[in-house]
Amino acid sequence: MKLTNNKKIGLSLFCILLVIFEFNLVIFNIKGEDISGFSTYYNQNPIQNQTVYYNFDNSIRFGISTNVSVNGKIEFDSAIANRDTLIIIGNEQPATINFTSKTDIDGFDFQKKPKGPSEANFQYKYQFNYIIQIKANISITNITIQYQKVQRYGLNPNGNYKIARFRKGNESWDLLSTEEKINESTGEPYLETQIYDLDANNEDYITIFQVTRLSYDWIWIIVIIAVVSIAGLAILLSKKEYIQFLKTRTVPVDKGAHQLSMEDVLDNENRNKIIDLILDKPGIHFNELLRETNLSAGNLAWHLDILGTYKVIGKKRIGRYLVYFPYYEKNPISNIDLKLQKSELTLEILEMIEIQPGTYNNQIAKQLNLDHKTVSYHINKLKDLGLIHSEKSGRKKKLYPNLEAEYFNNHNNNNNDKE
Repeated sequence: MKLTNNKKIGLSLFCILLVIFEFNLVIFNIKGEDISGFSTYYNQNPIQNQTVYYNFDNSIRFGISTNVSVNGKIEFDSAIANRDTLIIIGNEQPATINFTSKTDIDGFDFQKKPKGPSEANFQYKYQFNYIIQIKANISITNITIQYQKVQRYGLNPNGNYKIARFRKGNESWDLLSTEEKINESTGEPYLETQIYDLDANNEDYITIFQVTRLSYDWIWIIVIIAVVSIAGLAILLSKKEYIQFLKTRTVPVDKGAHQLSMEDVLDNENRNKIIDLILDKPGIHFNELLRETNLSAGNLAWHLDILGTYKVIGKKRIGRYLVYFPYYEKNPISNIDLKLQKSELTLEILEMIEIQPGTYNNQIAKQLNLDHKTVSYHINKLKDLGLIHSEKSGRKKKLYPNLEAEYFNNHNNNNNDKE
């Protein structure tokens, strides 16, 4: 069958329009906006199949896809790094939705910290250091939340995770139905959950917990930890045992301006409450003590000074935290506890420098498939902790572990014990 010229022209125009249409679908499927800093206001209208990704500093990517017009503010704590989140909004009318993120729940100034998730035969650890607060001006029908389950965004592809939700007014985190799926275009896994009851002007908090199945081996480990001692003193002491230890030990005390006996120090309701909290949570920081004791900052600092002077408690600054623990001759908390434990990527870079002394930023970036800004962020963190140092060699700054740091001493001792 022969086509007339008009039909040929018409068919050609149809093919051109089809190509343009498909090209536009590709263009509008994903749109990126680079944000300088850690916050932005957004105003997004629904466009079929479109996701807008907002790219913040510290390799933070936050995507929004919506079927209605939405606006609001997206804000991150500057300590957050290497996180990727996609929010898919399904609603019947336009809404204002604000997203605020902190490294931990303490950053949201709760009077009482929520309890962790609880489920028989499972243990839940919070190491993700990324909590999203969602607050909308109207009730939202459905919100789908996705996290890329890849190492560069803080999740081990082989790990087991559950997304959890905390609602203001509740006592604990609740586990959400969490599915692991595969992104067909990239082949990478991601975690997904859905929320169907986001109420107007309420505050919902979303994060991820790592899941470990408890076994009889774990029970024995817990029992062993409970009886392990440091310098002859058990880590887990009852209050009565600890007070007895304080009264009978022979440790020189420089009282300074204080003229109290040990009995006077211990015979105080506020100081006893502080001791209870520190025994219960070794490594507790000042702000948490402030919330738990309901003392003023000045009053709390005064009692802590007395307890520290009389060597009832010890303290140490780790990063921006001042943490407290029962008094031992050696601090049982290493630099890794509050800073490195919160970032698997920081620890991975530290181990790489330990194994390959003399490596440099570009080499690390290539090996871990990271951008240079991300690597520099973690390198600076390790330098601030005194765990590495750099030496200039030509145009390169070579990186070396600081083997005199407490972390490496503990790390090497642990390795020797294993041998």
